[in-house]
Amino acid sequence: MDDDSVSGRLLDSAVRRRTLIAALGVGVGAGVLGNASPALAAVAGWSNPTLGTLTSGYKTPSRPTHTGWDVANNQGTPVYATADGTVRDVKTNSYPGDTTSGPLAGRTGNSVHLNHADSYFSYYGHLHRVLVSVGQQVSCGQLIGLMGNTGNSSGPHLHFEIHRPRLTSTDPRVLLANRGITLGATAPVGSTGYPSVSQGASGWVPRVVQYLVRARGISVVVDGVFGPGCASAVRSFQSSRGLYADGVVGPITWTALVLPLREGNSGDLVRGLQTALNARGASLIVDGGFGSVTATAVRSFQSRNGLVADGLVGPVTWSVLV
Repeated sequence: MDDDSVSGRLLDSAVRRRTLIAALGVGVGAGVLGNASPALAAVAGWSNPTLGTLTSGYKTPSRPTHTGWDVANNQGTPVYATADGTVRDVKTNSYPGDTTSGPLAGRTGNSVHLNHADSYFSYYGHLHRVLVSVGQQVSCGQLIGLMGNTGNSSGPHLHFEIHRPRLTSTDPRVLLANRGITLGATAPVGSTGYPSVSQGASGWVPRVVQYLVRARGISVVVDGVFGPGCASAVRSFQSSRGLYADGVVGPITWTALVLPLREGNSGDLVRGLQTALNARGASLIVDGGFGSVTATAVRSFQSRNGLVADGLVGPVTWSVLV
């Protein structure tokens, strides 16, 4: 997961949810990873940039020139601005294996570099997609990109740096810890959207995944257990859509799996919808028929969650539902 040597809490605002879904795009492509609880002592004005597992650290004995932390998660995991600021530089159109540098010398992959108050700078590397432009003003916790595997990278992760002043790096894990934030674990200020589901999970969310995968013509047992067979089916789906085939159902895989539904539709996609609605308090027969009873349950769910209660199940409703 190296990049140099080998190269919240959920917001109730429907606007935040629409921003995330618009960024992901419909059809882009151990257990259920939810949002960690925010640190109670977190300093206002600062945010964890993303959720994930810490891998390569800051200036370790084996990598003394590694001036940041790597936070690993699945491709498409949202990445947020760590503080208010202005976009100084961006790099786009990178790809896995790209060796050209980004905004900071030696940094590769799609990346964003932000200017902050008090001479602070932050850097976000190896993004799947950049969602901001040079000169843009951003707020703490604003979605700025999606985690990826671009540049010299061995797997999807965020390479995160903080400087003060620019080109004088500081340990970002320590800086955030001093502000009550655990890098990779504390829920980012703006976090929202789809969960990540992987092998070992069980329950209604894997069952929904199985219905959605089966609806795309891939054979899988619908039993609510995300075992090796389910992981293999997910990888087959990901490969068929040109996605990173890791067998993990993260934000990009979710948006590739779901399709808009409305009254009159039928099949396994509707069974997945009905399963999710039942988990959210409905009492539907999971028969795959989107009739008036299912439509009423959809509108009720939308109304309770501050969404437009039109009975149409689009990407925003799907993201809130699962």
